[in-house]
Amino acid sequence: MSLAKPSFILYTHPMKKIPFIIIGAVLLVLIPIYFYIRLSLREDSSSVERVDENVSSEEEYVFGELGISLKVPKNLHVIKSPGFNASTGKLESYTFYIQNYGYEGEPTTGDFQMYGLYQPDLPEITLEDIAEIKDDTENYVNVREFSAGPLQGYEAQQKGERPSYIYSLLHDGRILKIAVSQGTEANKRVAEKILKTLDVLQKVRVGDDVETTIPEMGSAYDFSYPKGWKVSGVVNGTSVTSPDYKISEGKAVLEAGIELAVYTKKSDSPTINEELASNPITSQIPNKTDAIVAEQNAIRYEYSYEGVNAVMTEFIKDGVRYSLRYRFTDENSKNVYMGVYEEMLRTFKLL
Repeated sequence: MSLAKPSFILYTHPMKKIPFIIIGAVLLVLIPIYFYIRLSLREDSSSVERVDENVSSEEEYVFGELGISLKVPKNLHVIKSPGFNASTGKLESYTFYIQNYGYEGEPTTGDFQMYGLYQPDLPEITLEDIAEIKDDTENYVNVREFSAGPLQGYEAQQKGERPSYIYSLLHDGRILKIAVSQGTEANKRVAEKILKTLDVLQKVRVGDDVETTIPEMGSAYDFSYPKGWKVSGVVNGTSVTSPDYKISEGKAVLEAGIELAVYTKKSDSPTINEELASNPITSQIPNKTDAIVAEQNAIRYEYSYEGVNAVMTEFIKDGVRYSLRYRFTDENSKNVYMGVYEEMLRTFKLL
């Protein structure tokens, strides 16, 4: 007695095999392509995902002349670029970059960048002026209110082949504009986590209540400084210290406050550029910028050496080297009193 064949045997009919053979062949081609695309997408987004995952591991950066601070993931590179007017020494612009490339040992290109721009000499504006971006439908979409720390403004997505996210914030009466590219949701998420940590630094400025032309300065020079600050003569110069100034005994480490100082000494170099270039220490200091002090061509730079953190502006006049130093404890104190140093440079004059 023979058993009946199972019904599924019917599907082995030669005419029925053809569609399954075709489907199998197609799958053999498509499946590798599918996994290749998935892998490619994962690799493309991996660096941003790592940034997103590591936001908790962050470092605070102070953008001195800009007057703000941000907490940035440690695996991102930060570039600060203040621009000073060579004639007046005043800040004309401040740009900064936060990106996942461009630092030593890492790729020269990447897929995440925050670009910030601030121009303090532009006319003052209001939040209502920034809100006009809502009417610019030709260039922007998805415009909505946005706050970064105490700063208020608007966020938008810029149109175009390579769209980016734009954040326009009101800072001290001017616009602080920050662009984020590539314009992906992952990049937007990381950027906004950074922006939400923004803090505005409190600054001390020289107002109408100032003193100048003090006996300790002799008859060679003078400059303005806040009233009530302590002034004293030092070897070859003058020292002006803030009310909270405190320096340790022995190693003379600055513990609190700041010091403005002017030092003079004879020089055989015709220009400050040649003087600095001839010194093995100062010749290695990067990011020197041109400035004008007392109608003289000067060089401005920042340095940290043997426990001294300072900004120095120097020039040579009639065989005398003038060094106008601003000494501070850390980035926070530097930025709190930066306006006082700027006023010192602006009002410094030779008598």
